[in-house]
Amino acid sequence: MDSFYRAFEDRHRGSRELIKSRLRKYSPFVLPLAGLYPGEKSFDVGCGRGEWLELMTEFGFAANGADLDAEMLEACWQRNLSAFQGDAIGHLATLESNSHALISAFHVVEHVSFEQLCKLVSEAQRVLKPGGLLVLETPNPENLTVATYNFFVDPSHQKPIPALLLSFVAEHAGFDRVKMVRLQESPEYNDSTRPIHFLDVVRGASPDYAIVAQKDADATKGAFDVAFNAEYGLTIDALAHRYEEGLAAGISQHDARIAQMSARLQSVEGRLQLAEGRMQLAEDRSQYSEEQLHVAEHALRVMESRLLEAEDLVRHANAHVVEGELQRAEERRRQVEGQLELVQSKLREAEERARHAEVMAQHASAQLQAVYLSTSWRVSAPVRWVRIGLRGKALVPAKRAVKSSLQSGARYASNRPWLRRLARIVLNRMPRAKARLVSIVAASMAGRPLDTTFGSSRIEDLDEHANRIHATLIADFDRLQREKN
Repeated sequence: MDSFYRAFEDRHRGSRELIKSRLRKYSPFVLPLAGLYPGEKSFDVGCGRGEWLELMTEFGFAANGADLDAEMLEACWQRNLSAFQGDAIGHLATLESNSHALISAFHVVEHVSFEQLCKLVSEAQRVLKPGGLLVLETPNPENLTVATYNFFVDPSHQKPIPALLLSFVAEHAGFDRVKMVRLQESPEYNDSTRPIHFLDVVRGASPDYAIVAQKDADATKGAFDVAFNAEYGLTIDALAHRYEEGLAAGISQHDARIAQMSARLQSVEGRLQLAEGRMQLAEDRSQYSEEQLHVAEHALRVMESRLLEAEDLVRHANAHVVEGELQRAEERRRQVEGQLELVQSKLREAEERARHAEVMAQHASAQLQAVYLSTSWRVSAPVRWVRIGLRGKALVPAKRAVKSSLQSGARYASNRPWLRRLARIVLNRMPRAKARLVSIVAASMAGRPLDTTFGSSRIEDLDEHANRIHATLIADFDRLQREKN
């Protein structure tokens, strides 16, 4: 069993360095004591692996310890710590009164009976010097996880000891003042802003505690007042209070969220009602649109029917219009053909007149040539020159007579093709005489103005070809007039 308990301690109690770091939490009590009793004796009941003996030696005490487990003591002997195997409580009874500055027992009282606990406390009170300290550390049943589970992991544990019971045992034994020191709580709980959950209340209180009892406290002259007046560790009440505050805050937040959600729900309900109203309006509009659509479809069918009727009427009307247009076009064609025949007749008449004029011109040219070649014309030349110089009005009747004769000849030649051709041949040999005779013939033709109407038809009723012929005749007539003048 010795080897079992040593292995069990190594597994579950923690490493040597961890235990020493935890034991340094007693420095506020040990340092003033080391100043009060430098180099004095200290005795550790159930010293185990000797972590406290080693720490007391570092503080300057003459540390000694005892333990029943030889396997545990091996760690002490390896470090030359003063420890022996035996009954530590029984040994405590053999010590002289007022001989030690410090008596300690770490995780021992939960292993012994209540009678042994009371004997340990009373013997410590006897052995300690005035102002000396008794330190008893044990699992804290205030921590519900420790009290209901962790405590019973160690098979040598008897029963948990509440801090109130252990403190009263020390007071009843005659110690002047007793301080409860809670230990080894998780550092994360020191953050007051951290939310506390239900499991934190169950397992978050300090898992260990100790009572530090002092004998004849008046002898210390207040050197330990700071240590005894301080608060240590974390109580289950504090955790529960923080948990309730969190719950209240959570409830407030929950209420606020509920109020917010209610407001949002009301808003959503309002929006839903508005949406339902809009949906109803949309349905009404849809129904109205469907009715309008039916009306429009009926109107469309009526319009299509009317359109078909209109198309039939248009086809019939177009047929009548086309037939009338064809008739009018045929009548127009007949009118144009009649006008064309009339123009052609006039053209033939004009050609006949031109041939007659040509014959008359040739005859007149022959007569004029005979005159120019006659002796009397040559003899009378001086007289003509004189008359020309005088520019008298007596020559006018003669000119008119000559012109009249030429015009009569032109009209005569225009009705005789052979004479017109002969006159053209003669005049082509005398360009100047031809030019003069053409003007006289034009003047004769001017005495017979062209009619702008032919029969019962008007010029504007002629077709394009007849209009071109008419325009050409008018242009030739205008040119002959200009040349004559």
